[in-house]
Amino acid sequence: MKTETKILNQENNELDKRLTKENNVVMTDMVCYLRLANISEHDQEVVRQDLLQMVLSAQERGEDINTLIGEDYKYFCDEVIAALPQKNQKERVLDLIDTLLLSTFILGVIHIVISKETMKLIYNAVTGQQLNFQISISGGDLLSYVIIIATVFLIVHVIGKNLLKPEKKHNQSKIKKFIIGGAIGGGLMAVFLIIAWVGRQTLFTVNIFTACVFILGLYIAHKLLQELIIT
Repeated sequence: MKTETKILNQENNELDKRLTKENNVVMTDMVCYLRLANISEHDQEVVRQDLLQMVLSAQERGEDINTLIGEDYKYFCDEVIAALPQKNQKERVLDLIDTLLLSTFILGVIHIVISKETMKLIYNAVTGQQLNFQISISGGDLLSYVIIIATVFLIVHVIGKNLLKPEKKHNQSKIKKFIIGGAIGGGLMAVFLIIAWVGRQTLFTVNIFTACVFILGLYIAHKLLQELIIT
């Protein structure tokens, strides 16, 4: 993160602390909405600071936030976002690559830490038995990775679509909720069955130190890309 954006972020975090509980809830929703918008992180912080200063001024005058920006927070945020430069295709691709690098790093660390081979390696090291530094990667591991990444993107997309529109929750019929719940439950059951079936097959093994170096390389690439993306 470059200096200007980092300083703005720190200043905004300090301003956040001066908000009342009610205004903090509204600001949190609006900032989350801005985070998912197709604008740069620097512009997100600039808008966030403008909003914070407006809300804090109204708060000191004893005014409600609705009198300042109206009751339709989504419309207000959309108007602000529309006035800002949008990310181009190259920037969106870099964002996607950066997200995949960070996600793969996190999932890779988790896999190495909780894998049965790592547990056995630690046990053998403690008990003085022969050490095996190989860890296995199965079809189930790769399928789980794809499903987790796809699920995270889907959840973020759904949250972005429904954020600042709480009335939609109350308008959903019981039948619609039942169908959605059943579809999610059925889908998860099918996924678990597929992973259990595919997961039996080891595709390849890799030395644990090589895996750690690879995972560390992903994190370094993520940090370097962050420097390139954030202005």
